[in-house]
This record gives sequence, C-alpha cells and structure tokens, in this order.
Amino acid sequence: MRFIFDLDGTVIDSTHRLGDTLDDWRRMNTPDNIAADGELPLFDQMLDAINDNLDVIVCTSRVMGKADFEWLQAHGVDGITILCRANGDDRNCGFFKLSLLHDYARSLGMTWARFRRTSIMFDDSIEVQNTLKSVGLRVIDPVNYNLNIRSA
Repeated sequence: MRFIFDLDGTVIDSTHRLGDTLDDWRRMNTPDNIAADGELPLFDQMLDAINDNLDVIVCTSRVMGKADFEWLQAHGVDGITILCRANGDDRNCGFFKLSLLHDYARSLGMTWARFRRTSIMFDDSIEVQNTLKSVGLRVIDPVNYNLNIRSA
C-alpha cells in the first residue's frame, strides 16, 4: 500500500501564511514563515509510516524551495519521494495533483488502475478530493482527524 500525503492543512499547519490569493501565499512563503510552520496530528502518522519503511510520498501544490526541504528534513521527513509544483505552474490543485500522480505511476511502470488500487491519499482540499475520487483514487479528508486528535 502506498500512502500519499498533502502538506498544508493535512500534515503541516501553515495557516499563518494564508491570504486571500495565491499571490498572497507566494509573498508569505519566506524562510522565516516556513520555519514557523507547525505539525498537525496526522504528521505523526506520516512519520510512523516513514519510520516503518512503508511506501510514503508527499504530493503538494507548493513550489518547494530550500527552506521547505530543510523544514521537512529537520522534522524527520527524509528520503521519500516529494511531488511538487514547478515555478509558473498555475493549474488548479485537483488537476495538478492528478497529473503529478499519473506521471508518477507511469514512472513506476504502473497503470493508473493498479496505482489507484494500491494507494491512499490524505488531502484537505475538497477540490483535490473530488478530482481524485472521480478517477478512482481513495482520498481521505484529514480535517476531522486533526481536529479531534488536537482537542483530545
């Protein structure tokens, strides 16, 4: 089984960097703000899966920079596949992630049918959930899990 994790709103609390637009997000995407990101409860589950040598990948809409990779490494996320956005790619998140995952499956020599049967994704975006579920990928919304564990 392959476990696919989104970052923001799923395993990482980056709400202090939110704005009204993608341009606001990009403006707030500074090394100091990234360093202030926190872990959501599902982050521990992702780390457990990594430490158990399970097949874990990150699929994020972020344009990952040096500070992002340093934050992940400092928090124990190292040596896994990270699928992310290239500069200038402004596709909506659902279509963007579907495209990334299709390409990733192909790179593994897998059909989409096999990939989706052997994968579970955790993503807080309703758009991403709807897009990926519409093509048969199991997507779990982590919002309630993170809220319930955090308040326990």
